[in-house]
Amino acid sequence: MNKFVKVAAATGMVLSLGLTTIAPTASFAAEKIGTVTYQDSYKTIQEFSKADLAKLTGVQVTVANVNSVYNQLKVNKTWTKAGFSADQAKKIVASVTAYTQQIKGILTGIAKSNNTDLRVVYVTTPYTTQVNFGTFGSSGSAGTDTPAVTPAALSVTKIEVQIEYKKQDVEFQYEVKSNGTVKAKFENEFTKEKLEGAAAQAKIEAIFANFDIQKKSQTQIVNQVLTKLNLGKDYKEFEFEAKFSNNSKLEFEI
Repeated sequence: MNKFVKVAAATGMVLSLGLTTIAPTASFAAEKIGTVTYQDSYKTIQEFSKADLAKLTGVQVTVANVNSVYNQLKVNKTWTKAGFSADQAKKIVASVTAYTQQIKGILTGIAKSNNTDLRVVYVTTPYTTQVNFGTFGSSGSAGTDTPAVTPAALSVTKIEVQIEYKKQDVEFQYEVKSNGTVKAKFENEFTKEKLEGAAAQAKIEAIFANFDIQKKSQTQIVNQVLTKLNLGKDYKEFEFEAKFSNNSKLEFEI
């Protein structure tokens, strides 16, 4: 199988879970910082301009101040000021903390631009909560939605998997770059799926959602991938590599 050709995630697009408008049910404070651009019973999309971020964090958003702004985004009170509940704020902070390099990359991009907003997508269902971060052009220019999954999955900065069978292979790659963009590719010769960008990213994140790779054994990781992709155990070779936000690494070959 050919080696992966890395492809950047799609830009300027709203994340999954369709956008059919439903009467808002989430509870927000009467006065809040930022603009809610979409809301239904499951999802809220809220955007923050550079001025909003300065008011929210108490720090001017410049390249030199990125770390200071990021540190304020790790404080629960910052997000309650934005109108989120205490429980929502806690979950947002967990995702901010888990996705350090990507958030800093996003903030750097905002600092360098006068027409780029921070976009926060908060999704909650009876089974899970997801917090997605990205950017969006406040003057109509395209930004980059950067999907995130649960905190356990977000600790992964790189995943590469290759599974060889007698006649077909399955392989995928997922990497969070230092500038905050995600590059991903997924290919399954059994199902003829060939995904790139945002579609591949979502596919790979779904495999490891609520699955903390760092705390799992080699057998558990293999079983997780095979189960999620409905693959048999009669593979010839299974190669796995993962890197984490704490700079640790896990790799094995069977």
